[in-house]
Amino acid sequence: MAATIRHNRARGRHQIHAMSEIVRELANLGWSNSKISKELGMDADEVLRLKQINGLAEMFADRQFSQAWTVK
Repeated sequence: MAATIRHNRARGRHQIHAMSEIVRELANLGWSNSKISKELGMDADEVLRLKQINGLAEMFADRQFSQAWTVK
């Protein structure tokens, strides 16, 4: 699958929504951003943008939020 994606990207035949769906599925399978990036030939920013297309809440549900700061 990864080879097909890289080949289609090189030919300019990839579609954004299809790619974001693939990234979502791989993330749901437990792939890290760096693994997705490496296997699909993307940079980290592209993986992040494709995750954002499918919805931030779902894709970042496993992340811990930092403590909010308060004004003193």
